[in-house]
Amino acid sequence: MLDFAANTTLTILGISFLIFMHELGHFLAARLFNVRVETFSIGFGPRIAGWRRGETDYRISAIPLGGYVKMAGEYGDFDDDAVLDPGDLASKPIWQRFVIFSGGVVVNFLLAFLIFPIAFGAGVPFMSPTLGMIVPGGPAWQAGLLEGDEILEVNGSKAYGFNDVSLEVALSDPENTLLLVRRGDTVFEQKVEPEYTLDDRYDIGIRPERSAYLIVNAEDPDNPAAQAGLQNQDLLVSVNGMVIGEQQAGLRLTAERALRKAMRAGAPLDLVVDREGQSISATLAPVSQILDPDQRRLGALPLQTRVGALRGKAAHGAYPLKLDDVLLETGGTVLANEDDIRSALQAGLDAGGLDLSLRRNKEVLELHIAAADLKIFLAGEVALMSDNDTTRIQVTPGGPLEQAGIVTGDTLVSLDGIRLDGYQSLLTRVVTNNDDQVEFLVGYSHDGVEHSVSIRTQPLPVQDYGLFLGASEVVHEMNFGQAMVAGWDASINALRTTGLTLAKLITGEVGTKNLGGPISISYITYKQAEWDFSKLLFFLALLSVNLGFINILPIPVLDGGQIMFLLFEKVKGSRLSDRFMQNAQLVGFVGILALMAYVTYNDIVRFVG
Repeated sequence: MLDFAANTTLTILGISFLIFMHELGHFLAARLFNVRVETFSIGFGPRIAGWRRGETDYRISAIPLGGYVKMAGEYGDFDDDAVLDPGDLASKPIWQRFVIFSGGVVVNFLLAFLIFPIAFGAGVPFMSPTLGMIVPGGPAWQAGLLEGDEILEVNGSKAYGFNDVSLEVALSDPENTLLLVRRGDTVFEQKVEPEYTLDDRYDIGIRPERSAYLIVNAEDPDNPAAQAGLQNQDLLVSVNGMVIGEQQAGLRLTAERALRKAMRAGAPLDLVVDREGQSISATLAPVSQILDPDQRRLGALPLQTRVGALRGKAAHGAYPLKLDDVLLETGGTVLANEDDIRSALQAGLDAGGLDLSLRRNKEVLELHIAAADLKIFLAGEVALMSDNDTTRIQVTPGGPLEQAGIVTGDTLVSLDGIRLDGYQSLLTRVVTNNDDQVEFLVGYSHDGVEHSVSIRTQPLPVQDYGLFLGASEVVHEMNFGQAMVAGWDASINALRTTGLTLAKLITGEVGTKNLGGPISISYITYKQAEWDFSKLLFFLALLSVNLGFINILPIPVLDGGQIMFLLFEKVKGSRLSDRFMQNAQLVGFVGILALMAYVTYNDIVRFVG
């Protein structure tokens, strides 16, 4: 509770500090030119606290979505033919008003230039730009990138962390994206061709590397991992006898892969961890939980057995496996997922070859795969994807289908007598009825014999083990000079990426649903404070750049809008009419409110939906 209060306080203070400094820039510039400042407010709306000194009311207002400096003689405070007081803003020459309206933005940018080097000098931890899982068949896979590769640069821009890689790829030219990659002792350039995703942005299909250190909530008395004696930051050594780091079926066994493979069955885990040099064994029994009681299913997943992509030597015409082949079984053993297939291939390699049953163009073939071709598969040249063209399925542990005796490898033939022609037709039928418990007469085929059984949909259980793996982190240790250079680079890069993001939002290359609002900003700031103070500093510097950039946009109500009106006034040769200014400000205000409503809706969908 104390940590929550401290981190919440840091979040509020951090965001408030940025707003305060922005408004302080306007205030100091106004006082420099003897403009009377009537109100200096953090927040909008009703005054809830503050004090008055001289002519200025310093206040905290009720709505914490920004702040403002109210100066005497702003547009709307006088008629067009009014005689202005020397302390009125509108009485000042254009260049002085330009400095005043620019003051907040200038302070925001200067603040970022100061904070970035401090964060780098303190040793800010980044999510490592080392690749973890690579999406099979995705752009990174097609380009030949491997797990463990470290991305050093994207299009010449340094990647301090994994988020830099994702951001640069999302903003890059999809036909000219060049990565600088380190693989072991070798550094090389690799071109990739990002694809547009369902998230409305460009992506190359990579995930961050996961560390082998456990994340365990030891304060929760019901946490299964804590009950088994495991602690936060225990280093995972082995899972069910699988040693982390060893080679298994052609792949290096990472902590993430080992846990995923062991957890798939939903059974207890035998773990060995290292705790400050001491080896500790623990047996971890999961707790079955229903995460969404309103979502009812049968508990069927498609088999991950379709050849979805080929590369390298596997893409040559002589290779025995072809695109869209579906691997069925070997030696009478049903193949259900990549782990099953790689284990079978490794056994076949040890035996000098493998007899494999597969489906190609609706025809079942029996092939003998030579050892040399098995090595190509195990080297990662074949990408496996879901077989959605049939309803041959994997069953979810503890789900209704498993309870009814249906096993992985069986084929669902019909629901209530209506034939199924693919996994999507099954999913559509079941999801359509997800608000109610529905009893289906399920026709299924087991070993070539059709059966039928009545099965009622249920919320699917999830096996909770109470532990997670955090992303691998890297700290770039820097001296003062290096921190200054890195801070300058980060500041310039933040300006560049903010501008590119805005441009791609306008052109539609980045979807507007990626925009975040005050809820997202507050949440991310809180998480940075929770993880590390130097992370909080780094994020506040990024936020300061974004705050300055947004405010300089030529939108009425914002600083950039005021500067735009100064340019109009310079061209016109006289003050703009009070009516014009009021109407323009109203349009800008309504636009900003609409934008705030939209990004807040995005936040609610992101965190609640």
